[in-house]
Amino acid sequence: MLKDNHNSVSNIPNPSIKKGTIKENLITFLEETLSKFQEHFKGKVNESEENLNEQLGKTLSYFSKDQTFIFQAETKQKQPKGIDRRVDIGVFRHFSDPNPFFTIEAKRLSTSIPNNRKKEYVLGNDPTKYTGGIERFKYNIHGVNLDHCALIGYVQNEDLKFWHKSINNWIQELIDSKITSSLKWISNDLLKNTCGFKDLRYAKFVSENEKINNTKINLNHYFVNLCI
Repeated sequence: MLKDNHNSVSNIPNPSIKKGTIKENLITFLEETLSKFQEHFKGKVNESEENLNEQLGKTLSYFSKDQTFIFQAETKQKQPKGIDRRVDIGVFRHFSDPNPFFTIEAKRLSTSIPNNRKKEYVLGNDPTKYTGGIERFKYNIHGVNLDHCALIGYVQNEDLKFWHKSINNWIQELIDSKITSSLKWISNDLLKNTCGFKDLRYAKFVSENEKINNTKINLNHYFVNLCI
């Protein structure tokens, strides 16, 4: 589980931080810390998603002691009806805030994953359980009523280009109705390359995804290469 940020949880809004910039500060921090995570945990090519999430959570908490936000593992995402869901990591402005202002979901990217789960970065095998990463954001199950969140892919074999191409191929199959889905999939759901693959250890992509309630969410996609 995540280490509590009690040392920083005096976490009273910092007047030196300009209003409206906390999300930008978080993105910068997240990208810098993912680079540190990759360096420390490279080689974990057989590690489970649960264990990697635990390590990621501890890493984010450790380096965020001087930040104006808090990370919480397994954050409850309240649903209008039915069973509440939990997202891997929620980010809060203050320990007393009831809802996160940003959420992070993570998935393994490995060809060794069973066939019925291999596309889970995008969608799950069972249309009634909504286990896919992008799928959950589009259903407003993760990132409930938020307009900006993140998905992390732990690359455990192949390389960054392979997974970018594979994931976009799966999304294109949904756009072309070759895969059945009750969601609307369009070209904006595709992962747009903003990194140029200049760094083989790490890559960032973006997408603008329409939710089932007709709102939109911008997703930052981070692929962390654990193979090198």
